[in-house]
This record gives sequence, C-alpha cells and structure tokens, in this order.
Amino acid sequence: MGFLRSKKDDEKQAKAMDNSDLNNMGSADLLQLLLKRMVYEGEYNKAENLLFEELEKNKTKSIKDAGIMFYNMLLEKSDEDLIKNNFSREEVYQGLNDINSLNFD
Repeated sequence: MGFLRSKKDDEKQAKAMDNSDLNNMGSADLLQLLLKRMVYEGEYNKAENLLFEELEKNKTKSIKDAGIMFYNMLLEKSDEDLIKNNFSREEVYQGLNDINSLNFD
C-alpha cells in the first residue's frame, strides 16, 4: 500500500526546497514538506498531531494522501527508531487505518 506520486509532484517539492516556488504550492504540498521534515527530525508525534489538525480544517483527498505518505514513511523506520522517538509500529498501523477510513470528495 504505497503512496503514488507523479514526477510533477516531485518537481514541485524540489522547487519549494529551493525556496523558489513556495507561493505556487498548495496546502497539501506544504503539509507534505512539513511532515517529511518532522519525520527527518524525529518529531513523529508532532507530525501526526499536525496532520490531524489539518484534516480537521481541510478535509480533502490531497490532505488524506499526505497522511498516507507520512505513515508510509514511518513504516520504513525500524522499530528501534520508532520507539526512540516515542512512537510504535502499532500507532503507525492505527494511523493508516484511521486515514484510510476517511472519505472525502
């Protein structure tokens, strides 16, 4: 169960990383960048909280997809890394189930 991304998505995010095209990014693109950064920094709980706060405000498929991407990134982490950062594999699976149960237009 992977998150499919297009080359255009990757190009948009690469430009944003260079700070050259932040104004043209949508909220889901910015959320993905923030979630990736937070995962890189080991801030898994904060990232999950941010994700669900955004889902409360902006119930769209693109935000749901950002959540699936986030949990798929965490699935790639070792159990030791998850535990070190106060997260568990069970929380990852529960989050994926929660995200996948959402239906948006």
